[in-house]
Amino acid sequence: MKKIRWGIISTGTIAHQFAQDIRLVDSAELVAVASRTQASADAFASQYGIPTAHASYEALYQDGNVDAIYIATPHNFHRLNTLDAMAQGKAVLCEKPITISTAELDELVAYATEKKVYLMEAMWTYFLPAIQQAKAWVEEGRIGRIVHLKSEFGYPVPFDPKTRNYNPDLAGGALLDMGVYNVAMAWYFLEQVPEVIAVQQHAAASGVEDDVFTTAWYANDQYAHLHTSFRTKLQNHTFIFGEQGYIQLPDFWRASEAKLYERDTCLEHFQDHRKGMGFEFQIEAVNQDILAGRLESSVVPHATSRYFQKQMDDIRAEF
Repeated sequence: MKKIRWGIISTGTIAHQFAQDIRLVDSAELVAVASRTQASADAFASQYGIPTAHASYEALYQDGNVDAIYIATPHNFHRLNTLDAMAQGKAVLCEKPITISTAELDELVAYATEKKVYLMEAMWTYFLPAIQQAKAWVEEGRIGRIVHLKSEFGYPVPFDPKTRNYNPDLAGGALLDMGVYNVAMAWYFLEQVPEVIAVQQHAAASGVEDDVFTTAWYANDQYAHLHTSFRTKLQNHTFIFGEQGYIQLPDFWRASEAKLYERDTCLEHFQDHRKGMGFEFQIEAVNQDILAGRLESSVVPHATSRYFQKQMDDIRAEF
């Protein structure tokens, strides 16, 4: 079996999740990691048995043994890191949000098209079996026409203006960090652009938003309520309410289960019984895309990433 040889840029928390789950994917091999210091790269490589540790990102971009790069740096570095990786002909899976504006995304897509390289935003939630089962129930008409979607994602994040969460120079704020998941759920199930949005937000002392409430109204009398927060632990569920029933997705962003209800009765309870955290499904899908010579994903195509960016641009315009 041909394997895609992966490298990782950065050694932060989400890079560890990727390194753990890639071991569950037969079509992938993690061959290199890069950090800003040799010590950090060496420690990460030792932990996961990675043969090559680079002390600079540029060294990884130029590594001839690497086919694809997972970019796990803070949001504001995504554009430059992705451009640099694609310049060396590498396929790129970039953490969400892939950029911090629609204009930046358009630049990346244009460059990927020019260079004929694979590019995908790492919206791993779309690849989870529980999320896909929920979509199948909707498409089968199990809950009837969707009337309302509710999605919440929040965890208390201690305030520190120097961290990426709260530093405006590092594209801090709850919307880009957590709110993108809610935006993604609205698009996945409603598949349309809202006609009107109303936004309320609370600003932290550094000026970035740490609480965002968005209500979106769509055609056909559908609406969505999206809430993200650094100030408190929210329920972190997504509900899709239809005229004949509803679907509950506990911890939707990392969902391992989905529940289908008719009134107060749970008709079906899907559980995926996975072995990893859930990144393995996304990694496998990207591998198959690259092996097949595709330049974008059918699950998270460039147009979907552009919707995420445009919707977040529109929400921030209401702050």
